[in-house]
Amino acid sequence: MKNILLLFIILLGSKFMGQSFTIQQNNMTLSGLSTSGDFSQGTYLDALANDSLTWSIVSDSLPSIWNFSLCFPNCYPIGSNSGNLIITNGDSYYLNCHIYPNNTTGEGYITMEITNSSGVTEQVTWHGVAGSVGIVNEFFKTSSEIKNIYNLNGQIVQEFQNNRIYIVQLKDNSVVKTFINN
Repeated sequence: MKNILLLFIILLGSKFMGQSFTIQQNNMTLSGLSTSGDFSQGTYLDALANDSLTWSIVSDSLPSIWNFSLCFPNCYPIGSNSGNLIITNGDSYYLNCHIYPNNTTGEGYITMEITNSSGVTEQVTWHGVAGSVGIVNEFFKTSSEIKNIYNLNGQIVQEFQNNRIYIVQLKDNSVVKTFINN
């Protein structure tokens, strides 16, 4: 038993020794109207040690007409899919994604993978929605047919907020994904 515990402590300790950064929020939702020039959502990377990072976009399911750009911490031009960053222990670095829907309604996601010099990786995903997705009308704001309203983190919420995506469970147990605007 002592050997198993010792092995566990060694493995756990080696994982933390290689971790030179943390991400404050790994999954984000950004939304807006398809007629918006762009909309964005950001978080921060916190440095736990001096290190050199690389980042790259590892998956993208955005509509083909959409564009995106990233700020990490400086803003890159549209089309940049990778980069490098030197981090300093104790500093925080802005990490942001802009989506340009180009007057096209839709939804998709972008996933960035960040790797440190020890090979430790973390992923950050932005789920973007432009315009309406699913059925959007006053029915959801006033209906007594609603059983539960969930945000994209799976938490039950009591009311809708504008420019957000929700999963609405009706009393007949059917489910509708909706984007509430105005």
